Amino acid sequence: MTKQEALTAIASLAQEHGLTRADIAKILEQQESTESHGPSLIQKVMSYIGGVLVFCGICTYVGMEWDKLDSLSRVIITIGPGFVAFLLGLFTLGDKRFVRAATPLFLIGAFLQPAGLFVFMDEYLPPSGNIAKAASFVFGFMLIQQAIAFYARQRTSLLFFAVFFFYAFLASFMDMIDVEPRMTALTLGLSGFGVCWAINRSVHHSIAPFFFFFSALGVAAGSFDYLEDTPFDVLLIGVVAGMMYLSVLASSRTLLTVSVMTLLAYLIYYTDEYFKNVVGWPIAMVLIGLIMIGISAYAVKLGRRIKSQN
Repeated sequence: MTKQEALTAIASLAQEHGLTRADIAKILEQQESTESHGPSLIQKVMSYIGGVLVFCGICTYVGMEWDKLDSLSRVIITIGPGFVAFLLGLFTLGDKRFVRAATPLFLIGAFLQPAGLFVFMDEYLPPSGNIAKAASFVFGFMLIQQAIAFYARQRTSLLFFAVFFFYAFLASFMDMIDVEPRMTALTLGLSGFGVCWAINRSVHHSIAPFFFFFSALGVAAGSFDYLEDTPFDVLLIGVVAGMMYLSVLASSRTLLTVSVMTLLAYLIYYTDEYFKNVVGWPIAMVLIGLIMIGISAYAVKLGRRIKSQN
């Protein structure tokens, strides 16, 4: 029976028994779910665990023998496996049989290569005492590598590491030129919102929640550091409101969750700052509790709205 004949037979059976597309899709999903929990899944889990144990064993052995190695051996044993893992990850993308191994290999490369570069500078370059300068060089190199690889392969994991190293480079560079930490946090957070917005509307949207989370933390921490103990600290509520509004526009429940937790932290600050020694403190606690109940109900409503948008 040819493929077309099989499809025709399926259509006839569906029409004869009154089956809908939803019924057919449901049974196919159940079969796929059953298959995914079969031996193949167990094999994948065991393979991942085995790989982690091998990696940890190698790292432990290297740590034990580290003092006995010369400078060249230390550099080779750190940056060498990382670069090889990165190249193997690129090669696996060309073969469908091994494409799932690409992300773990890229992860190993993203961990070992920076470590190897730091070891290289520590062993062969004169010490400057400027850790931020060294970090800027290392993360800048990794940013260029991952960005070029992503441009060539369009792999989501490569975009993740490119964005990660971009912000690591930006943070270390701003530290090197003595930018205030609160300004760094606010700058990285606000720029992160823009980057996350673009990623969230692309085919690589699966990595957006991670960066939304840390961008929101940066904005919340930076804003609090600027406005704490000032006459303008009431603007912190506006910051949270803005993040909540952005979470709806971006359909991000991660950003919504961070916004709600930030609002709770800000309310704790307000109560400690203005109501702690007031006679009506118990009443204030009740009011805060009622406010939080209302916020939670509103957050649930927003979450459902975001889910419906998705």
